[in-house]
Parts: sequence; structure tokens; C-alpha cells
Amino acid sequence: MPVVSTRAGRGRRLADRVLPVLLAPDEWPADRLAAARILDRAQSTSLTGLPAHAAIFRAARRALDPAPGVRVLEILGQTASATETIDALRWAPGLEPLPRGPRRFVSVHPRAFRHQTRGSRGAGDSRPTAPASAKSRGARQPRAAVRQGRLGDCWLVAVMAACELTRPGHLRSLMRTVRHPGSEPSGREAESLLTVALFAPAAAAPLVRRIPFLPVVGRRILISARVPARHRAGDAGLRPSAASLIEKAASVVWARGSYLRLQHDFAGIGFLLLTGRWCPARPVPRTMSKVAEWLGSGRPVVLSTLKRPGGSFTLPREDGKERKPAFMDAHVYVAVRVLRCDEDGRPGADHPLRLHVRNPVGGAEGRAHRLTNLYLSSAQLRRAFISANVGPPMT
Repeated sequence: MPVVSTRAGRGRRLADRVLPVLLAPDEWPADRLAAARILDRAQSTSLTGLPAHAAIFRAARRALDPAPGVRVLEILGQTASATETIDALRWAPGLEPLPRGPRRFVSVHPRAFRHQTRGSRGAGDSRPTAPASAKSRGARQPRAAVRQGRLGDCWLVAVMAACELTRPGHLRSLMRTVRHPGSEPSGREAESLLTVALFAPAAAAPLVRRIPFLPVVGRRILISARVPARHRAGDAGLRPSAASLIEKAASVVWARGSYLRLQHDFAGIGFLLLTGRWCPARPVPRTMSKVAEWLGSGRPVVLSTLKRPGGSFTLPREDGKERKPAFMDAHVYVAVRVLRCDEDGRPGADHPLRLHVRNPVGGAEGRAHRLTNLYLSSAQLRRAFISANVGPPMT
């Protein structure tokens, strides 16, 4: 099958070389595996077995373009049907982003990214919901729908959690299932390919795309529902979810197809990718009323800690108890709600205003210092965090 593409470069050369074999139904399995191996060698083969000059050249090329397979998949999505694309992905996993760690994959269940019907008001409903009353917010504990895995992309996961907390179903609303015209709507193959709507600066060059307030363009990223088994985001139990798929699409649009390069960035970039708005860092407010105003107007808020030479740090409690809460340095937390409570989160009308802050790493509460849910006063907030990022109104 001929490959037609207007995109030049290494991705097109690889596409011209491997796609005719992957898409030909009468090719021998050995030939298809050989074509898949070409992709693997281009992005994951060890350099130690090459001569010094060849290893240096390939290392430089890999530094500039670590995962050309994702560009081959983009070309494939423009020239082949959904069924042919899914078949090619079965033979060549290298068409998708490179995971950090073992190359083992699991599939996200269609329920995690399928839209709800108009009559349904489930957790995946993408319509805005009315803000909960102060009484109902104080009576129940908000459940985290997004949790960070063993990948250092808190800047993205915290923003996803904040957006989902502000507008339940927002993550699902970014995804559309790709269906083949000749397939049944309930067919399993038709549901395993989807596009994710993200944003990115129009100037894609790494050295200029971080300049604030550059023009932003929308991108539709073609991916499958297959995500790494480890080192990824997930739901509250770290099961594959819509957050796993958006993290995968973000690795394509921002990290050139490498999960490893998705690590260690800024929360403002996370808001840019998900909302299309530049949301630069600002000083932590001096009063809790300002944070309550942001959250009350339907704006997601995240808070960042400074990178410290000693790593994680603790803050003394205001009630004098010995159990000092610990904070991760160079980490992004989610602002959940403002309420009157004590430092353990027990509500009460006679308590001062505190901000409920959640660590996206999540998990069970630690016995000593590590806590997932923190309830901080304005003074503790300014001591713990260096900056805040506030997203656009989402309700």
C-alpha cells in the first residue's frame, strides 16, 4: 500500500519503509515482524554494540527525536482506516510512545473514556455541574479521580486532578472514539482507537515554545487505548483510566513520544496542554479568601513546592502535636476546597479557615509524616509552597 504524506523528515522515511509491509494483508508474519523491528531499532536499540562513531551519531539523533514511531502513527492515521491502523499497532508496538521502564502494556476499558448519554449523570458526564454547597462539601471527603504513578509528571497529573475536581468529566470530554465506517458501534476493535484533544504553542521548536503567551493551536492526537502497565497515571487505585490516556497523548504532543521526557516540568504547561490558556505561576496568596474566591468561581488551582537540597521537608503543626506533616519538594499539589476545620480535617464552626490540599501521589495516609490530605492555614500555605497556578473558569 503506498504511503502518502506531506510531512518530511525521519518519520516519513520510516513510514515509507515499514508501513507498506505492515498494511499488506498478504505479507508473511516474519516480514511484518521485521518491519516492526526496524521501528524498534530506530528508537530503543542499545548503543553499546555499535562502533563509537555510529553510536555517537545515533545518540545525537535519538536525543533530538527519541520516538519517531509516533510520527509514523500520525501518518498512518491519515492514510489508513481504523481497522488497518489497529492491525498495524498489534504488529508494531513501537508506533506508540515509548514507556519508562518495562515495555509491558494494558488496555484501558472503554468505560473509562466513553461519553455518557444525555440522560445519564454519571461520573463521566462532561456537562458542567452546579457547585456543591458548603454544607455538603464539609460533610463528605472529595474522592481523587486522578493519581500519579511512578512517573515524575506531577505538573501534569496535578493539573488533570484539579480540572477533574472542578468539572467532573472534563478528561473524558477531551477524547473521541475513532470508528471504522464499516464496523459495528459496539465492536471491540472500533473502540480501541481514539483521539485526544490537547493544545500546544503554534511555535513547536523546543527553544521558543515556552515563551509566555505565544499563539496556541489545538491538536488531535491519535492513540490506542493501550497504556504502559507501570510508571503511569491512573484512577484512585492506579488502574488505567482516562488520565492514563491523556498522559499518553501529552507525551506525544509535548515530549516527542517519550514518557521519560514528560517528567520534571511546570504546572503552567499542564494548564496550557489541557485548557489552551497560559496560566503562569503567581505568588501564594496571603489570605485564604483569595483561594476560596478562585475555587468558588470554578477555577482549578495547583500549588508548587520549591526544590530543596535536603529533599522532602516537614512543617510544625499549629496545635502543638508531634506528628509533623511532610511535603515533597519540587512537587505540585492540588487545592481541593476551603473549609473551617482543624489540622486533621475535622470540620467545626469554631475552627479557622484552612485549605484542603491533596498530594496527587495519593495512597494510604502514612503513620509518621507522609500525608496525602493536608489542611493548612494561610501561614502554613505560604511556608510550604513557592507559587500557585490558577486555571481558567471551567464551570
